[in-house]
Amino acid sequence: MPTTAPERTAVVRCRDGDHTLALTDRDAVARRLLDASRKHSFDPDVDVDWDVPQDPDVYYLPPVLVSLYETPLWDGLTHRQRVELSKREMASIASFGIWAEFMLMQALVQHCHRHRYDSEHVAYALTEIADECRHSIMFGRMVRTFGLRTHRPNALQYSAGVVSGAVYDPLVKFAGTLVVEEFTDAFQRLSFPDEEIQPLVRQVTRIHVIEEARHIRYAREELKRLVAAASAPRRRLAAAGLAYATRLITSQVVHPSCYTAVGLDPRAARRAAAASPHRRATLAWSFRKCTAFLDEVGYLDGPARRIWVNGGLLE
Repeated sequence: MPTTAPERTAVVRCRDGDHTLALTDRDAVARRLLDASRKHSFDPDVDVDWDVPQDPDVYYLPPVLVSLYETPLWDGLTHRQRVELSKREMASIASFGIWAEFMLMQALVQHCHRHRYDSEHVAYALTEIADECRHSIMFGRMVRTFGLRTHRPNALQYSAGVVSGAVYDPLVKFAGTLVVEEFTDAFQRLSFPDEEIQPLVRQVTRIHVIEEARHIRYAREELKRLVAAASAPRRRLAAAGLAYATRLITSQVVHPSCYTAVGLDPRAARRAAAASPHRRATLAWSFRKCTAFLDEVGYLDGPARRIWVNGGLLE
């Protein structure tokens, strides 16, 4: 997608020096995203072959992305058990994605209330909401097609969603959007071109990657404008809160029932995944684009960087 020419710049003062941000006009960005949406949007009911056969020996997620890969527990599983675990984890990620998209849609509606209803900036926010509605339906249908059911958030996640829905803090909302979207995007960009992955998963993840690229652009440009207008203490507080939330999110993406389904003790499996150097490296890799951008806008300034590093999410 062509880059919109910056209309002005802003300097964010961080402890490692000044960061210069190129700021673009909201409506100029929105016009480009709306045009891309008209050309490259999908209808999952039509654009996904929901009847494609599922081979019981084919992975649903690249093995390197499965939480227990390269652990003794993984070595003790049969091939069919590994495939089943990949299916369960893919369904768990999809369930998490639906929950996250609910919160994103709430945030976008709140955002629309604070801007001109007839602006292209709001028009794109509404377009993104429509995209996320389709994505949530698509993820739910994918999980049902697996022969499984989606997971509802646990009590902590549910409470976080309630609080998030009641409070509008754009510095947190748009940064949180990037964390979730760029994390899932990294996993899906590895999945959809992989011919060793179930065709259904490849179709769904391809659609999501194409449409999420626009959502990421919208959130990045808005976060830069917000950071430029915020004080350093306000930015560092939001950044630290985001870092803590990200650590919590990554520990909850894989539902305990994924492990139970293949005969593992979920507590032991979670400990094994948390201690796995491969898993920590995979999570840091999945956030690499996100953390590079967050560093650019001063979101790794202050205590936030330490929280990311201690959580194994930043090398």
